[in-house]
Amino acid sequence: MKLNKIEKIIIAVILLGLILVGGTFLFVMPSFQRIEKESKTLASNIKEKEQLDEKLARLDTIDADIEATKNDALKYEGSFYPDLKSYEASEIAMAYLKESGLETHGIQVTSLATRPLTLEYFLPRDVEYDLKSYSSAANTETGDDALVEGEFLDNNKKYSISISSVTDVTIVDDSGNIIDPSKYTDTMKKMYTAAVCKYAVANGVSQTVAFTQATYKVKGKYSDYAKFIDHVYSLERATTFERIMYPMTMTINEDKDSETAYVGEDGRLSVGSEANGEMVIVKDDTEVEEELTIIFMSVEPMNALKTVQADGTSVVVDQRPAVY
Repeated sequence: MKLNKIEKIIIAVILLGLILVGGTFLFVMPSFQRIEKESKTLASNIKEKEQLDEKLARLDTIDADIEATKNDALKYEGSFYPDLKSYEASEIAMAYLKESGLETHGIQVTSLATRPLTLEYFLPRDVEYDLKSYSSAANTETGDDALVEGEFLDNNKKYSISISSVTDVTIVDDSGNIIDPSKYTDTMKKMYTAAVCKYAVANGVSQTVAFTQATYKVKGKYSDYAKFIDHVYSLERATTFERIMYPMTMTINEDKDSETAYVGEDGRLSVGSEANGEMVIVKDDTEVEEELTIIFMSVEPMNALKTVQADGTSVVVDQRPAVY
């Protein structure tokens, strides 16, 4: 059969279409699918490379970061005692009492336990009443310069403090310049501490530490008793009391052979047991007897300690109980 020119053109177009369609399905479509697959693989490889770059960059600074963290830990762990055995805590408690001028005839020590270490922050309750409101409204000093939450004045300059964690606190001046911590004034340091405490309380930030309690009944002059309490609270290592009682008055209870003289409010002189039952105001030289429970907070150090200094007394803290 002989085809004319138009029929040949039509057949050629059909054959070309079949070739194009077949080539698309056989070659082009698989190539596009491979491109999509390879694109996903490329994106995954790029992400993996970025992660590896971060890890490699971290390797350049990790030694310095570890050293800095270790130094911080060594600095702060010195504010606590190592985990104490009962007899070690007893020796430390007696060492602190030794130079106080007080005496005791017995001590009771608990075994090591744990407790949460939290902060407390006092927020005064604002009392409102009409006259106060009228006075505040008439106060001409409040206006555009009034301080808002997070702002404070230091040498007549306004600063603001922001905090996002107990370790991320920033103080900026009125121009937005960040103040370097090494240049903090006393006022800035106080505001920094207050901000950290307030944040920790509001967000329930706490940490678990170990503690050991030592209880003893002390006897001596009231002035020595008060100085001893102040001294314990000023110790470098975390030491506190379960509760404190400051006697303001006391009932006289003297032995029959006592010769201590007392002068009553009416001016009458009483000696020894003659004054028993009367109330007197406690003065510096008044002899008092109170029970104190002293608490030693512990964090086991990275480098084990052999001794702890307690008011000049070297107490061994790696003792082992005797074996019989």
